[in-house]
Amino acid sequence: MVGRTFAGWACGLVLTLGTVCGTAAQEADFYANKTISLVIGSGEAGVYDLGGRLMARHLKKYLPGNPTIVPRNMPGASSVVAAEYLYNVAPRDGLVLCTVQPTVVLNRILDPSAKYHADKFNWIGRVQPVVLVGLGWNASGVNAIAKAREQTVIVSASGASGTSAIVPWALNRLAGTKFRVIRGYESQRPQFLAMERGEVQGVGSASLSDVLENKSWAEQKSVNYLYAIAQKRSKLLPDTPAIVELASNDADRQVLSLLGSVTEIGQTLIAPPGVPAARLDILRKAFNAMVADPDFIAEAARLGIIVDPLPGAALSSLVSAAADAPEPIVERLRDVTRPQQ
Repeated sequence: MVGRTFAGWACGLVLTLGTVCGTAAQEADFYANKTISLVIGSGEAGVYDLGGRLMARHLKKYLPGNPTIVPRNMPGASSVVAAEYLYNVAPRDGLVLCTVQPTVVLNRILDPSAKYHADKFNWIGRVQPVVLVGLGWNASGVNAIAKAREQTVIVSASGASGTSAIVPWALNRLAGTKFRVIRGYESQRPQFLAMERGEVQGVGSASLSDVLENKSWAEQKSVNYLYAIAQKRSKLLPDTPAIVELASNDADRQVLSLLGSVTEIGQTLIAPPGVPAARLDILRKAFNAMVADPDFIAEAARLGIIVDPLPGAALSSLVSAAADAPEPIVERLRDVTRPQQ
């Protein structure tokens, strides 16, 4: 009797393992000769576009079946357009990936009507945290945050949901600044051109890596760093205050800390909800191999991207922590980041 029971159990185990192995093999074959669409939630040029195209070139080497990866830009509302597409329209089969600005996490917190849930995306991995800064054009006399407390400073922004707009608005209400935000710029590059032409006196939020690409700016000391959008000072800019430092009390510091949390989420790769677990595992393993590849790291460095990766599970925890922020802090943040005239 015992022998028959053991034999039955062993047979069942063999059948189960056979099914699991068969499923794994089928998932590994899934990507063979397929085309993956990599949606970039920003316009051409700039760190998000460069990073998205970099991933498209290298990720395919680590996916079974050597699929083709085609990048395509989907700019709009600081990546909200791309996030809503990924959540509501994109197929959930692992053939559509996306890289978005980390502000999509904050936008969903601030706007409950947004048509996506950031913590329900499948977060594949982070390439690097993003150092975001507020800029002042030196020729306009905007050389420090104190200047924005003394006079109106005109800064450029993309949409009303991105850090280029909501950070200056929050600082106006919590730190006594007088920023005037001009919205409607599609991406970082047009904002830089507007600053150089004198259309604006600064930029509400810019990627430090994009700023450093402009070698002449450093040589001529053309730009000044007004603040870092972060919870603490960046090692790269030790003399530039983090926005948290500009608050005058603990309650406001908590609000600005939540606002600054997006930089740690950084430049990422995500997939829609509902991607089969086995395919998500394949994508995450491929991503982890890619960011450890010396060729990837070297090309990233040439583009101004310093690879500092975070695996998908840890990244998901960061996003969930932001999404679960206490409601009183969230309500206050919603209040101070609402549009100003």
